Amino acid sequence: MILVTEQIDRICALDILRKKLGCEWPSIETSLKATEQTKERLAIILLGNERRLLSEDANFTAFGSLARGEWTTGSDLDWTYLIDGESNPEHLPIAQRITELLEEAGFCKPGPTETFGNMAFSHEIIHQIGGQNDTNRNMTQRILLLLESIPIANRSAYNRVIAGILYRYLQEDTSFITSYGKETKIPRFLLNDIVRFWRTMAVDFASKQRERAGDGWALRNLKLRMSRKLIFVSGLLTCFSCLHDSSATIRGLTFDKGEVIENLVNHLKRYVNSTPLEIVARSIDIYGASDATAEKLFTSYDAFLQKLNDPEVREHLKRLKSDGAAASPVFQGMRQISHVFQDALTELFFGSTKLFELVKHYGVF
Repeated sequence: MILVTEQIDRICALDILRKKLGCEWPSIETSLKATEQTKERLAIILLGNERRLLSEDANFTAFGSLARGEWTTGSDLDWTYLIDGESNPEHLPIAQRITELLEEAGFCKPGPTETFGNMAFSHEIIHQIGGQNDTNRNMTQRILLLLESIPIANRSAYNRVIAGILYRYLQEDTSFITSYGKETKIPRFLLNDIVRFWRTMAVDFASKQRERAGDGWALRNLKLRMSRKLIFVSGLLTCFSCLHDSSATIRGLTFDKGEVIENLVNHLKRYVNSTPLEIVARSIDIYGASDATAEKLFTSYDAFLQKLNDPEVREHLKRLKSDGAAASPVFQGMRQISHVFQDALTELFFGSTKLFELVKHYGVF
């Protein structure tokens, strides 16, 4: 069986931080284990006797909680059949067959927006960045490929698309190298698109509230406060990390821009292959955040995952609309968890001199 797992690398910084703080985050650990089991199950379902489902030119890519290493009871399976090759009449029947197999296996369907659960083509994802042809769906798939995605089985097409997206952002970015070639800057083209995506998610939250007459409001609200915010944070930290990678920093008055870009792409790919929680754990060390801040951040997120893993809680949140939120002890308790999480993020980004300066310089203006 061909199943790419990078769990040892992905939890390294998180495990180091946990041991340093002397903390236990059982729900994060449970979700990581459930993620690995689900990935292996998917590989069996997809490969089985139908090898045509995955090839060098196309693969199954998962998003959402599975990609973040946060699989819980009742998690939706957001996925796309990612195609990086010649057009083939078989692509649509294959995507339809994948849908059938997943339904037979009892996986929850992706949301009704049709962003997931279908085909996606590398040409649009890589070339249509900004402008009228860059739809919400296209932007969402592109940014989530970078911030929360994982390929199942053959990852050839996935690797090419990820590299293509990163090269596209960097090759046209005139700002990330100084005019004297002395140091690497923040990749602003990529950063701006990540910020745009975060603001789009916030705006779409209100749109979905109207379109769905309030159905699912509470669960979407809490995800925006926690998991959606987490991937935005990991995107910021990924962009900021370019300042701290020695292979991406140029010394001297001359430089080869192609080499700089290649080094940056390789650096960013290492972050792309990490979960958001892993990126945050790594950044805690880089920016010297306090132990108290780190403990608050991860303990609150662990509490969030613990609640989501309770079928009764999840079902209650799915049914809860905004007009009933004030009277719901479940929602109010999770809302308080989100406040603790936000407090920790505020301390991380505004209590640390290094991060504070970066946020002021790049995150605001």
